[in-house]
Amino acid sequence: MELLNIGKHCANPNCKQLDYLPVKCQYCKKDFCAEHSKPIEHNCNEAPSGDGERVPICPLCDTPVPVKRGEDPNVRMDQHIANGCRPPAKTTSTKPFNACSFGKCKERVAVRLLCSECGKNYCIKHRLGPDHMCDKVKIDNKVNNFSSIITSRNSPIKTWVGKMFK
Repeated sequence: MELLNIGKHCANPNCKQLDYLPVKCQYCKKDFCAEHSKPIEHNCNEAPSGDGERVPICPLCDTPVPVKRGEDPNVRMDQHIANGCRPPAKTTSTKPFNACSFGKCKERVAVRLLCSECGKNYCIKHRLGPDHMCDKVKIDNKVNNFSSIITSRNSPIKTWVGKMFK
């Protein structure tokens, strides 16, 4: 007789079966056996219409508007629009989030690959500074080239500086 405390009886008035794994209806929040668990099986009054009818979609925000059985979809749509239907915000950027920033490359990657120098996102092919002609790398190369010219032995600048400070 201890098993009578386990489980729940089906909420369907014609069934009342003791079920050890009852299913709670997502609309009316009552417990049912597996046979009556679907809203159509227990004639759920809280469930939106679903007898071959389509759920109306708001033309302004493109979201489905739930309609209960027996309710006029036009009235429900008017309520939805009157209660703050918000159209989706338009994005100013047409570039996808992980698109390569290199010129005309249209490659998209699942993971962001940011250049450590310029901070832009690139595909695997253009991820390194020299591959995407990174401005920071160009500046560093110019400085290195200039300093190598100055430090070379036969540099005209070095000889000019040497003559100035003799």
